[in-house]
Amino acid sequence: MRATQRGMSLIFALLALVALSMGAVALIRSVDTSGMVLGNLGFKQDATASAERATEAAIVFLQGVPDRTKNSSNDNGGGSGYYASSTDTLDPTGQSGEGTRLLVDWEADGCKYANEATSDQCTLGARSLAVDGDQRSDYVIFRLCQQAGAIADGNPCITPADASSGSSTKRGKLDYGDYARFVGSPDAYYRIIVRSVGARNTVSYTETIIHF
Repeated sequence: MRATQRGMSLIFALLALVALSMGAVALIRSVDTSGMVLGNLGFKQDATASAERATEAAIVFLQGVPDRTKNSSNDNGGGSGYYASSTDTLDPTGQSGEGTRLLVDWEADGCKYANEATSDQCTLGARSLAVDGDQRSDYVIFRLCQQAGAIADGNPCITPADASSGSSTKRGKLDYGDYARFVGSPDAYYRIIVRSVGARNTVSYTETIIHF
């Protein structure tokens, strides 16, 4: 007698079709996610490159500051981006959320970028560069001293060690063990913090330490 057909092959075919469909959907989602990640990395690199140009502009501006022992201010009375002292409570990204923070008003909007910002924390002004397409860069400079004013015993600063100009019998050889050949620099280190905003509101922060 002819065997009765029960349709088991159709069930297995449908299960295989469902598995293939789910695999195709997962593959499409993976490709989309990879594309978004690569795009975000590209935007991040573009913003970082803009931050490098802003750092160069900050160095040029710092070289033109007539008196680096004092804070500078712009014509509107706000901070021009240079401060003659550093601070331990500085939170340039606004994401710390711990204790009392000193925030930088990057976009002159009351520090809306920061988490739970308050008006008394948003006291530092930044210097802005001209907007270039989707790129906007702002920078702030701090002299790494305890307070404004000349370098003295009561106002310690982080200063580099320069090689002395005295004669040496080593014909230019310089070993770090020869501590006597190093003298203190008359100037301090400077901390340049740049915030760059690029396409799709991609934000990049860079920090550079320099001295003259």
